[in-house]
Amino acid sequence: MRHLRTFSALARRNLPGLLALALPSVVLASGAPPAPVRLTPVTLAAGINPMPDIAGTGEAGSIAQLWRQNNKVRGQHVFLVKVGEATASFEGREQIEDRPDVGDDMIRSVRFARGEYRGVSTLYILTASRDIGASTYEAALTRIQSFALVRKGGAFTFAPVQDFPAKEKYCHADAALLAELNFPLSPVYAGRVTPTGC
Repeated sequence: MRHLRTFSALARRNLPGLLALALPSVVLASGAPPAPVRLTPVTLAAGINPMPDIAGTGEAGSIAQLWRQNNKVRGQHVFLVKVGEATASFEGREQIEDRPDVGDDMIRSVRFARGEYRGVSTLYILTASRDIGASTYEAALTRIQSFALVRKGGAFTFAPVQDFPAKEKYCHADAALLAELNFPLSPVYAGRVTPTGC
């Protein structure tokens, strides 16, 4: 409990810095690194979350945050992103899912933010995915990715922006986003209060 109070106090002192985030530069195929992207976290409530000008096209949209219970212990969040009446696709699917497992050992974290992509303010998705072994509680190699919402033809999709292996192994995917991208922990974070969540 003492560690939790210390962590909460540290988070409050650093909150202004956490709300303006800089993603690490990524070397494109051309070899020219883009400018860092500054992101502002999007906090979601259960249900429909309206988003004005969600993709930088002038159209209002929304992010739906739903919960699917798989059994007595495990469940997962399901997100749907809409631009006007159109549902945006992510990795070829309309439903976007995280993998909390039992909460304190999250396997895949899905978080949302706002930032610029190619000069246009739009919605971002950040993910951290742990490559777990036999035990979900053990520190695991983790993959960090970011995606920007764009119009592609007559549809909307999330275009890949970043994809890199985390420097450390993690026991909680949200801890990886905090350590690797300085992205704030989820308000319902249930992992251990350590840099790796272990």
